[in-house]
Amino acid sequence: MKRKNATRILMLVLFVSLLITGCGSRSKSSNMAGEAKFSGREKYDAQDYDTGSSVGYEAEVDTSYTSGPEALQVAPKETSFGNSSSISSSVSKTQDKIIRRVRMEVETQEFDQLIETINQKIETLGGYVESSSITGQRYYYSEDSRYGKIVARIPGEHLDEFTGTVSNIANVVNSEMMTENITLQYVDIESRKKALKIEQERLFAILEKEETLENIITLESRLSDIRYELQSIESQLRTYDNQVEYSTVTLSIYEVERITPTTPVKKTVWNRIQTGFSNTMFHISEGFKNFVVWFVVNIPYLIIWGGILTAIVLITRKIYHKRERKNRIENNIENTERTDKASRNEGKKS
Repeated sequence: MKRKNATRILMLVLFVSLLITGCGSRSKSSNMAGEAKFSGREKYDAQDYDTGSSVGYEAEVDTSYTSGPEALQVAPKETSFGNSSSISSSVSKTQDKIIRRVRMEVETQEFDQLIETINQKIETLGGYVESSSITGQRYYYSEDSRYGKIVARIPGEHLDEFTGTVSNIANVVNSEMMTENITLQYVDIESRKKALKIEQERLFAILEKEETLENIITLESRLSDIRYELQSIESQLRTYDNQVEYSTVTLSIYEVERITPTTPVKKTVWNRIQTGFSNTMFHISEGFKNFVVWFVVNIPYLIIWGGILTAIVLITRKIYHKRERKNRIENNIENTERTDKASRNEGKKS
């Protein structure tokens, strides 16, 4: 009987001990969950405010309210965007972002007038000149043909009008257009920007409630990184917007004497002869003109060098005649002495 009672008492003590241990564990777990309610992985859906579409992303922020070596750590995870279908629907609802660049090589016989007309047209269309340069006209050069380069930024909706105007007032010898669709890159960067803003807002909310100095420093460090990244993203978006809104047109302008024919001509034997003869006559006439210009321009040099050469010739001739006269006198003296000597010899013999 005593053994049965002892056994019952022992079982009752073990049951009470187990019950107390379970309650303590449950209480400790609830306290830990309350202290780290911001810890772990949180998944949010960023609302696309422009299109109304939802772009999913995941951000991991470890904000445990602990101290010491397990202090608050803010470890943002690389943004993971939603599936391809959500991105495709967002892109389809976004206006295409297309960058257009145009390069044109043109010829003209009226260089100054063409430059002025192009600048006026750029201003009229609401564009601006990014860079401009003119080379080739120098005082000491006999060739006075000039070359100009204009890099213009034209509003996208007026690009065709501007290129058409240039084609009408100048001879276009080469033209090319390059397009780049940056819609996907643009949407990707915008989504990244929205994800960073949401993370920034949540970190601000946590920072307001945080009291531990170490955790505050960690949060502010992460917020500083977010601000820097947001500034970089906004700068890139502004660059994209400017490139999309204003197309880039690069004009290479050549001043020429003859306009290069751009219409295709069937090359028969007669056409080749005619073209070759015309080119030969043109080069001959240009060569004669260049010689006349060179001669007239260099008359002062010709006069100076002519005077120097004339003086050299006169001095040389004078020296030559002087030597000739001296040689004749010496020859006459020698002949006279020989004659006198011969006469004296004959007188002695007689």
